[in-house]
Amino acid sequence: MRLRWLVPLVPALFLTLAPPARATESRPASAQDKRALALEHAHQGLDAYRAGRFEEAYEHFREAQALFPAPTLLVHMARCQRRLGKVVEARALYEEVLAQGLPENAPPPFVEARHNAESELAEMEAKLAAESKATERPAPVPSRGSILPGVITLGASAVGLGVGVATGAMSMAKVSDLRSRCQADHCAPADRALADQARTLGHASTAAFVVGGAAAAAGVLLLVLRPGGKAGATTGAVKVLRVSVGIGRADVEFRY
Repeated sequence: MRLRWLVPLVPALFLTLAPPARATESRPASAQDKRALALEHAHQGLDAYRAGRFEEAYEHFREAQALFPAPTLLVHMARCQRRLGKVVEARALYEEVLAQGLPENAPPPFVEARHNAESELAEMEAKLAAESKATERPAPVPSRGSILPGVITLGASAVGLGVGVATGAMSMAKVSDLRSRCQADHCAPADRALADQARTLGHASTAAFVVGGAAAAAGVLLLVLRPGGKAGATTGAVKVLRVSVGIGRADVEFRY
């Protein structure tokens, strides 16, 4: 605890609260009682501050200030408030000291009190700014997901396209066989089964191409966007990727 500023308070209080001998004789006894009471509160405030009883110290300094105002008492009140964590109240007391004008013949303790108020207020503001900056967390950078889903989807696309090519080739072979066996587009009843097989293979080839194409588009999107990573705190976009495939149809949806 820093007490270097406590020593000048006592002579400052005597200077402000204890009048000259001649003036004492001409003032009423009640004024002398006020000075004595203010000085007593100031001493009790110093003792309480040294003991770490900052609320009690503040009340004593406040009582002394009410009896005989002095910038030295305001500075000590501000220090008590700082110790209690009451930054707003401390700032107001420091600013009150700085707002008061000092005469040219102001006693040195008053001049020092104003200087202390200015420096301590600046110190407090700088500390608050540093603490505020230290508690600020940088916005997390969004991370990208794995490329594995995209690779798997492209692999499925390749399989689908391969199946489409194979079944398409088989269908075309059967159609060619039927054309060679039929005369003027008239086929024997025994060739009906061959025609059904060619038609089925043709439908399967079409479905495989559709599924493979949809999977290829989804795989490219997955590789480019790589969803699944951790979004940043400031990222408000919602990414939705939905792939639905089936025989004869395929749906791909991507939106923000």
